[in-house]
Amino acid sequence: MSNELKRAFAALSDDAGRGRLEPAATVRRRSDRRRAVTAVAGTLTAAVLVAGVLVGSRLVLAGPPAPVPAVSMPPVSLPPSLPPSPPSADPGTTSPSSSPSSPAPRSIPSSLPAKAFLQASDVPGKIKDGPQRLGAGDQPLPDFCGNSYDQGAKAGIRATQVLYFTGPGDPPDSTPKAAVYQDILVFQGSAAESFMDDLRAAVQDCATDGDVKSYVRGSLGVGDESFLIERTSPATDDAGEPVGGELFHLYYAVVRVGDAVAFVSDTGWESGSADRADAVHLGERAAARLSAWRR
Repeated sequence: MSNELKRAFAALSDDAGRGRLEPAATVRRRSDRRRAVTAVAGTLTAAVLVAGVLVGSRLVLAGPPAPVPAVSMPPVSLPPSLPPSPPSADPGTTSPSSSPSSPAPRSIPSSLPAKAFLQASDVPGKIKDGPQRLGAGDQPLPDFCGNSYDQGAKAGIRATQVLYFTGPGDPPDSTPKAAVYQDILVFQGSAAESFMDDLRAAVQDCATDGDVKSYVRGSLGVGDESFLIERTSPATDDAGEPVGGELFHLYYAVVRVGDAVAFVSDTGWESGSADRADAVHLGERAAARLSAWRR
């Protein structure tokens, strides 16, 4: 046997000699304590499981938990200096916009002043006579195939004047170039607009009345609305005899300003036709006078 093995066995022998075995009674007591601890732990585990089963059964049988009562908050009032904001408008709806109210209708005047009519300075030449007022019914409005357009009782007031003028270079004792009749009518409500519409329709529906022809020649570009009417018929001489192949012309310039209408009739003079440029000029001046008075 080698020396190393001898030394190993000698070390083991020394260790075994120093170790002591515990008595049998001590070993039994230690074993009993371990069994007691294990039994107690098992009992506690079983008790915990039973308690859990009982609690779970009660929760299932009790049903869902009772709702928590809502806590109502007292209304919040704004300070007096900050009034409550108005409710927001629904984006899907449009709130009605406040449009400016229409002006109240004007009352019908009791009379028509001279300043509303054409004056001597308005004629395209020299004033010959007038202006002078005519009596009611002295100069009726022109007829167009019997078509009614005067609006009857809706015409609150009407007045007529006549004036005569000569050409710009005519001598003082010359005969007039034209007689100009001007009617001013003030209507109730919207009847002035109806007058213009009905007059235009009456002329168009009476384009031909025997040898007389009537035409709406378009707007004068003045007032709230306006237009020029031309009427033609076979020409005659001063004795009333036909002048072959020629036509006699007269013109009506009609202007509306609000509820008032100026009806200017340029009838020429005797057998002489009216001049269209004169009629347009008189219509423009009538619109200016009517606007200055009735606006």
